[in-house]
Amino acid sequence: MTIEFCAIILAGGIGKRLHPLTSVLPKPLVKITNKPMIDYAINHVKYAGIKHIIIALAHRGNLLKEYLEKEWTQDKLGEIQLEYLIQDSSGTADAVKKCRENIDSEKFIVSMGDIVTNFPMKNFMQFHSEKNGIATISMKTVESHTSQYGVVLLDKNRKIYLFLEKPQPMELYVSGMAQRTDLFLHTNIINTGIYAFDVKILDILESQPLADFGSDVFPYLLANNYDLYGFVENYYWLDVGNPQTYLWANWDLLRKYGWPITPNGNEDDNIWTINKINTEGSVNIYKWTCFGDDVRLKNNVQIKELSSIGSNVEIEEDSIIDKSVIWDNVSIGAGCKINSSIICNESTIGNNVVLNNVILGPNCKISDDKVISDKSIEIGTEI
Repeated sequence: MTIEFCAIILAGGIGKRLHPLTSVLPKPLVKITNKPMIDYAINHVKYAGIKHIIIALAHRGNLLKEYLEKEWTQDKLGEIQLEYLIQDSSGTADAVKKCRENIDSEKFIVSMGDIVTNFPMKNFMQFHSEKNGIATISMKTVESHTSQYGVVLLDKNRKIYLFLEKPQPMELYVSGMAQRTDLFLHTNIINTGIYAFDVKILDILESQPLADFGSDVFPYLLANNYDLYGFVENYYWLDVGNPQTYLWANWDLLRKYGWPITPNGNEDDNIWTINKINTEGSVNIYKWTCFGDDVRLKNNVQIKELSSIGSNVEIEEDSIIDKSVIWDNVSIGAGCKINSSIICNESTIGNNVVLNNVILGPNCKISDDKVISDKSIEIGTEI
C-alpha cells in the first residue's frame, strides 16, 4: 500500500558562500541555535505527517550519513522510514531523478537540507492535492526590488502562467500574457525551494536533459503547457547562504520569529538550555540566548541577548558575549569582548581579546590582547 506523500530532502550542497563555517562540515550539519540544519529539515517534514523520508547526500555525504545514523535512530523515528542515498548529481532535478527507485507514493515533496522555515507544509500538501497539477512551487513575497528577485503571473486559482527571476522591465512589457485581465501580477516573489510533484514528473526528468528545477524544469513545464501552481503565503524563511544571514537565522530563532521552530533545549523565560550551566561567582545571562551541554562560565561573565553558546565551552571571568554564535569545544579567555561574531569549533581565544563582526573558522587560535574587526579568518589560523 502506498502512502500519499513521501519526501526527498536534498542535502548535497557545498555551502561555498558560507565558508569558513563549512571548512570541515557539510552545510546541513552547520548548527543554528545548537541544532544542525538537517534536523530542522527532517522535523519539518516529519511534523507534516510524512512517514517516508529520503535524504539525497553528496558533498561530504559520509559525514552526514554517520551523523544521521547516530542521531536519528529508529527509536527516535518511530514509524518513520528514513533512507540515505549518496550520489553525484548535476543539479536539484537530477538528484531527485536518481531517487526514483526509492519513491513509493503518487505525490512527493522535495525540500532542502539547509533551510530553516516554519513553512505550512500540511497546507501546502493539501493545496497540491486539490489542484492536482504536475508541480507546485512554494513562494513568498519579500520587501525588496523586483530586479533582485522575481515576478510571477498567476490566475485566481494560483496557476502559474509566467515566472521570471530577476526580470528586466521590457520582458514584462513585451509579454502578451501580461495584458490579460484574468491574471494577477505578483512582484518581489521568491521561490523558497520547497516543491510538490506528481510522480509523473519522473518520466519527464528521465526523458529530458533537465538538471535544475528553477532554471530548467519549471520553464520546461510552462513552455509545454503543464499545470504548474504557486503556493504563496506569508511564513518565516531565510536563505542561510552566508555568514551574515547565518547570524540573522540564529537571532531570528532566539526571538521566536520562526515559531514553532525553536532553539535546541528546554526553555525557561526565553533562555534555552540542554543541561545546567556551570557558573562560578556572579554571572549575568540575558534573555533570547541558548546554551549547549557542559558550558562553564566564570565570575562576572555576561552572555547578552541574541547569543548562542555551544557545548563544551569555557568562558573566563569578565568576558562579554553579545549577539554572537559560539560553536562547540571553544575556550575564551578573561576580559574578552565578542560582538556580532561567529567562533567555530575547536578554537581558542586568549585574554583581553576584542572581536567585532569576525568570522573565526575552526581550529583557530587568537593570542592575548588582539583587537580584530570585520574579518573572516580561515581554518587553523593563529594570530
